[in-house]
Amino acid sequence: MADLVVPKHIISVSDIPVVICDPKPVIFWDTCPLLYYNTIIERRAYHEYEKDCQLYDWIKNGLVYSVTSMVVLEEFNHHHKAKRDNDLLKEQSLKGAMKHYGDIFGSPLKEDLERGMNVFNLASHMEQMVCDLWANTYVIDTNATLNEKAHKRCIGYLPPACVKSEYKDCYIWETFLAMCQEMPHKSQAFFMTDNTEDFCGNKQSRIPFAEIDSDAKRVQGNVRFAKHLLWVDVAKMLGII
Repeated sequence: MADLVVPKHIISVSDIPVVICDPKPVIFWDTCPLLYYNTIIERRAYHEYEKDCQLYDWIKNGLVYSVTSMVVLEEFNHHHKAKRDNDLLKEQSLKGAMKHYGDIFGSPLKEDLERGMNVFNLASHMEQMVCDLWANTYVIDTNATLNEKAHKRCIGYLPPACVKSEYKDCYIWETFLAMCQEMPHKSQAFFMTDNTEDFCGNKQSRIPFAEIDSDAKRVQGNVRFAKHLLWVDVAKMLGII
């Protein structure tokens, strides 16, 4: 397994009108939901697996644009190997427990468990989903204009920098706004984040800061908090069902 995710589609802001040109929904990823969706094993949130598979299938089949910032890619790669390796360790631990029970109870349960263990490779499957997602995601490269806008937002303590003054959050948000401005069709564009602390003011709220809400309305974008969404909610949000 590769330690770093390598995307197939790196584009500039000026490429957006040509590349993101069809009137279909756009998901713009913040880092946190990408990491969160891929920690099912670590969190033992197996009930979310169907949602992940469905959402990734929509992206893979071209029903939805998947877009993010180069900053998100770099941050994702910084955390990805550790999270993936942790998933593999947890899966091996579970397989070890199954083997132990098989040894205790013997045949025919032992053989049944061994057959199950041979097909139980959720960590590898999740890793393939990650690779497929990035292979179908447009990554908007960094540029000086976005750097300047993010810097001004950060030193002015404007959301999402008013809580921790985090430059990366500002840069990712400015990239989303730039994407929305450059899209030729004003399709539904959704900024997917779990970062309610920096975009809303506290971890419990799901109401964006007034400045964030105003920014989004100005470019006809939407902010959604991915951790709280069921896949059926995502489907309705994207207009797929």
